[in-house]
Amino acid sequence: MDAFSKVISSLMALLLTITAGINTIFNGDIYPYEYATRTIGFETFERCQGVTNDGENWYFSGRTSLTKVDIETEETVCKNKTPFEGIEEYNPQHIGGISYYNGYIYAGLEDSDAYNYPMVAVYDAETLEFTGKKVVFNTDMMSDGCPWVCCDGEKGVFYIGECNDTEEFYCYDLETLEYEYTVKLDTAVDEIQGAEMYQGVMYAATNDKTRAVYKIDIESGNVEKYFDRIMYEYKLIDNFGGEGEDITVLPMEDGTLFHA
Repeated sequence: MDAFSKVISSLMALLLTITAGINTIFNGDIYPYEYATRTIGFETFERCQGVTNDGENWYFSGRTSLTKVDIETEETVCKNKTPFEGIEEYNPQHIGGISYYNGYIYAGLEDSDAYNYPMVAVYDAETLEFTGKKVVFNTDMMSDGCPWVCCDGEKGVFYIGECNDTEEFYCYDLETLEYEYTVKLDTAVDEIQGAEMYQGVMYAATNDKTRAVYKIDIESGNVEKYFDRIMYEYKLIDNFGGEGEDITVLPMEDGTLFHA
């Protein structure tokens, strides 16, 4: 690590310490969890949006990057710091939630706050390079960008939906990227930031008051709150303790299953 990176890392560590102290004043209860992994320095910005896995590697999205990390060694395998090459005409500026399927990473992209070109772009999981495959959604359907995407390999589709007060999911074929059908929910879910499938059920992670994860039956549209995440429940300042982001599912030897 060079001298500049060491200085940045030290400053980030100090900032985390100060922030933790302030959080105890402004925030409520912290929910229990098994363990946490801290990331310091510039890597923080590369792992702050989406997360998914293929059983051997974690995949992270930053606002403008993709990163692949070996689960066992925790070493970075590769990065893509220019993920928008080839789609510049749509002015993408933000990557949201991501999802893995069959050697590919499906990523929700947005043109910042303009929301003119909500899309899902497909990346090669081996290299993290853009494959050239993408689908741009109608803004009448996706009016505030494409904040998340969830692959369902068993059904051969991926799901997308609005972030705020989501009442339905739109399903697209994983291979052709063509629209298939719509799933209606029996209860609206607010501020979805990411989702993953596990044993035929969707687990949707949110940025609501307790950063809750919801269990959603795709067949019936039934929604139930499953658990609150290890995030701060705000008292005075919303999102002061950190924004709830994506989630991935992987059974580990230590008994953990959900990783957020």
